[in-house]
Amino acid sequence: MNGEPVFSRRLLIGWIAGAAAIFAISLYLMGAGEVTGPDSTGASTFSRSAIGHAGIAEVLTRLGVPVVKSRYNSLEKLSPGSVLVIAEPRPARQSEETIRTLLKANTILLVLPKWSGEPSEQKDGWLRQVSERNAGDAQWALNLVAPRATIVRESMKAGDSITWSTNALGLTPSLASPIQLVRGTGLRAIIGSDRGMLIGEISDRNRRIWVLSDPDVISNHGLAREGNAALAVELFKRLRDADGSVVFDETVHGYVAKPETPLLLMFRFPFVVATAQGLIAVALLMWATLARFGVPQSAPPALRAGREGLLQNMAKLIEFTGHQQVMLARYIQETVRDVARQLHAPRGLSGEALLAWLQRVGTARGADVDCGAVVRRASELGMARRRDLTPLIRLARDIHRWKGEILDGRSRHPRDH
Repeated sequence: MNGEPVFSRRLLIGWIAGAAAIFAISLYLMGAGEVTGPDSTGASTFSRSAIGHAGIAEVLTRLGVPVVKSRYNSLEKLSPGSVLVIAEPRPARQSEETIRTLLKANTILLVLPKWSGEPSEQKDGWLRQVSERNAGDAQWALNLVAPRATIVRESMKAGDSITWSTNALGLTPSLASPIQLVRGTGLRAIIGSDRGMLIGEISDRNRRIWVLSDPDVISNHGLAREGNAALAVELFKRLRDADGSVVFDETVHGYVAKPETPLLLMFRFPFVVATAQGLIAVALLMWATLARFGVPQSAPPALRAGREGLLQNMAKLIEFTGHQQVMLARYIQETVRDVARQLHAPRGLSGEALLAWLQRVGTARGADVDCGAVVRRASELGMARRRDLTPLIRLARDIHRWKGEILDGRSRHPRDH
């Protein structure tokens, strides 16, 4: 059949061009995402400034602890027994949803922010000035895990010290004033005093989070103070298993390793699933729009009009459903009733009595066909399913000839007819 196409050629070309344009724009937007440069002097393991964490990463590496500086998909880099370090996240660097995704790890060390610095113009990687950050940044990070706790900062005079009434690590920290602590419910003190907790623990089923309120314990300048290096090493020793690694997430500091080209995302999970579906859709579209091959398929024959065509269609429908025996039994019954009505059979006769009366009338009129025998053979055939329709056709002819002979006479319905 040569029917009209669903879409015109011009419309189809327009759809394909629009899809290609949208695909190209999406690739451009994926490659030209938000530009966030890395903070080379901030609180990262790539920073050797006073507030950086390159020192603790190097110390752990020299002690044989596997250290990973993650710049992409940190959760996938966590092996069993590993600890994820989220050091000093800030609202301006990462969205809350991104941080909450990282907090799905089983073992986490969350370090709250405290210091900010201005890079030195004379020496790369150094800080010209260090200042105390707004406590609201630390409170924002703390609210992600312990919304009922608060940040406090204790200014210490020369010669003053804090007595740590709780110290599960057994090592005393040495911190610069002001000391940043956590107060409130929802955390169990690992190292704490009556003024607040330096390290607090949150346990949630199989998940464990340690909150380090003051980053001076692990920062580069803090490691130079007595006891802090040993305390930092003991802290990671308690968090990780023997075969686990320490994964520092550096995406919170702007270190994001993007793919070499956005096209590579198409072949990485889970984007490869959408790529495969797109290729299948394009293949089906091309297959549907290609020219046909070979001779066109002929149209089915039209239904014939008139009584003869209607009867043939009804016969085919009955043959398809397999109800020939039921139809024959109905035909014989109706024929017997019609003959009895035309011959004015006595009222009240039915069944065998009516057949016996019709047999006597048929004998008197010289009919060759015995209606009683035809009815009995039809009943016998109806008890079993048959694929051969010859007996059914023979019975239909016999009952039709019997009707003609008994009503019109044998001469008008000879046997050979």
